[in-house]
Amino acid sequence: MCAKIALAVLFIVVATASAANLPDKYYGTFDLDRSENFDEYLTAKGYGWLTRKLVTFATFKKVFTRTDSKNLFDYSNLTSKKDVHYKNIELGKAFQGEGLDSTKHEITFTLKDGHLFEHHKPLEGGDAKEETYEYLFDGDLLLVRMSFNGVEGRRFYKRI
Repeated sequence: MCAKIALAVLFIVVATASAANLPDKYYGTFDLDRSENFDEYLTAKGYGWLTRKLVTFATFKKVFTRTDSKNLFDYSNLTSKKDVHYKNIELGKAFQGEGLDSTKHEITFTLKDGHLFEHHKPLEGGDAKEETYEYLFDGDLLLVRMSFNGVEGRRFYKRI
C-alpha cells in the first residue's frame, strides 16, 4: 500500500514539474549591467588572471524567446567571444548543448519558487566544471547568481 502511495505521489510531482511553463517576466532580452564578486567567483573556479580579465570585459546578453508551444522556450547567451543558442527547451528535461567553452554539456533548466535554474554538466574533458546558474529578479533587473566552493558571484542584467 505504501509503495502505491509513493508511486502516486512521484507521478504527481513529475507531472506537475513537466507541466511548468517559463513565467512571462523572463521573456525578453537582457544586457549585462554590472557584476558583484564576479572576479572572486572566477578565481575560486581556478581561472587565471588573463582569462578572468577577458571574461570580465566581454559583453553578455541573455535572450529568452517564446516558441509556438507554450511549454517550450528558446534561450541564447550572446557574448563578444561566443554565442550559444538552445532551442525548444522544456523545463525539467535534460538536453545536450554546447557550452561557452565549446564542449558538449548536459543542460537542464528547472523552475522552483519563481527562480529559474540552468544546470550544466560537462560531457567532455576540459576546464569546465559542473555548475548551476540561478536566475531571479531584483527589482527590474535579472539577477544571475553562481557559486563555486562557497564563493558567490552575481551578475545583473537590465531589460532592453
